[in-house]
Amino acid sequence: MSDGKQLDYEDESDVQRQVPQGSGNELPVKEGAVFGAIAVVATYLTHLLLTMIATAQSSPIAEAVGTGEDSLVITEMVPSWKAAGWSYLSVFGTGFEVDGEAAALGDAPNHAAAFGSGPGSPFFLSALFLFLVTVGGIVAAGYAVAKYTDADDTVDAAKAGVTVALPYVAFAAIAAFLMSHSYSEVPTVASLIGSEGSGVLGLEVTEYLNDAGDSVTTNAKFGPSMTDALLFAGIIVPAILGAVGGLLTQPRDALETVMAKIQ
Repeated sequence: MSDGKQLDYEDESDVQRQVPQGSGNELPVKEGAVFGAIAVVATYLTHLLLTMIATAQSSPIAEAVGTGEDSLVITEMVPSWKAAGWSYLSVFGTGFEVDGEAAALGDAPNHAAAFGSGPGSPFFLSALFLFLVTVGGIVAAGYAVAKYTDADDTVDAAKAGVTVALPYVAFAAIAAFLMSHSYSEVPTVASLIGSEGSGVLGLEVTEYLNDAGDSVTTNAKFGPSMTDALLFAGIIVPAILGAVGGLLTQPRDALETVMAKIQ
């Protein structure tokens, strides 16, 4: 009897060893965090480099405020490290705000965020390059994670690719919190607030300047929307593009899955 029980116990042990313990279903969070962090840092540094170049070729606002010999005010440019963050976040469609009111990156004066350039700007090619680098960085990170973890099928590959979004969430939160700028000079505040039909809607010049319009009473704070930054730059776009990168490691299976859905 004892021999029979021993055999049964050994058989059960063999079965337990053969049954996966869930390790195959675990997401490669650590690997995704590493590859995602590399992509985030490399992308931001690229934005910073091109923004510094654009800043060096830009001129700040210079206007006369009041009368007298010292009436000319030469304003200061937004620091490149902040403008680079604006450039980075704007690729994802992140919105901006001034003291709680919705604004656009183009409303902010004295910055040279490289991705803020329009089609007619001399920095348009730089903006296009930054778009490709930002998007391509996420896809490449998703591909690298899926490849490194030897994803077996399209589902595992997509799941592995999604994990690169974790560092993007962290960086989006940090960027939205730290990379705001307080305008404290009359020309820049007046330019940001604008006049009727221009500038940031919902804000009045009288809230920030004195009656004479030659002194700032309240600084105007411009920066990324925390909600938009987390939603678009931290979760939605990185997760989707990371999954796409993961699927690129299984092109045949992905194509067969799509064709099966169509049929």
